[in-house]
Amino acid sequence: MKKFTLLAFALLSLLTIQVRAQESKTDKLFKTFRFALFIGPTFNSLKPTAASSEDYLVSKGNGNVGFSFGINADYNVNERYTIYTGLGMDWRGGGVNVMFDSSNGNTLNSGYLRDADVEYKKMQYLSVPVGLKMKAVELDKIKVFAQTGLDLGVLLSQKGDYTLRLADSSVVTKANEKLGGTATVVPINMGWCIGLGAEYELNDKNSVYAAILYRNGFIDATTPKTNDLTRKFSDGNIRSNSIVIRFGYFF
Repeated sequence: MKKFTLLAFALLSLLTIQVRAQESKTDKLFKTFRFALFIGPTFNSLKPTAASSEDYLVSKGNGNVGFSFGINADYNVNERYTIYTGLGMDWRGGGVNVMFDSSNGNTLNSGYLRDADVEYKKMQYLSVPVGLKMKAVELDKIKVFAQTGLDLGVLLSQKGDYTLRLADSSVVTKANEKLGGTATVVPINMGWCIGLGAEYELNDKNSVYAAILYRNGFIDATTPKTNDLTRKFSDGNIRSNSIVIRFGYFF
């Protein structure tokens, strides 16, 4: 009986050590890899890089308010630096206005518009970011961080409003229409972002955060020269810009 008691005590001690070791590994894993859900508004615009393109005068139209949500994945390299990625849904957009410039005696090319006012209102993207977060300061349970990185956006759908003046001066106006073929957008967009945020620790595993980011595209977002026949125009190099506000929860 005494031997059985000693054996049971030894087995119980070994099991306790293993459970504590496993808990330690789990805690370390949660501190190294973290996942967060996020949601928030986006304030978007499409900005021409030049005031003219070929025979067209180009100007920025109205901005719009969009929305984003998704999941982040963080890998904590050390106490100060974190590599992040994730997967999200973004609604972006903005307006572009073009007008054919005949002041220099230019002749409108076949298949091209005289004027176009396009509001890209619902450009829906599947977004994949990758970047670096850097802890700037820590005050009790609040961590203030800066972040920068790249953003890959895959176009899922596009809708908007447009008013077109054709070569014969007839006018076509549509609202909340699919823009493919009339105001074509590149299927894959890329950009970079920079921003600041703060994270508040609820417990050892969970926290909430808020961040504000500026996102700037670095490739041409629109390709109107590939529009349908009679609806082509030139708008030069158009960059997609956004101010993004995010609220998230780490779990």
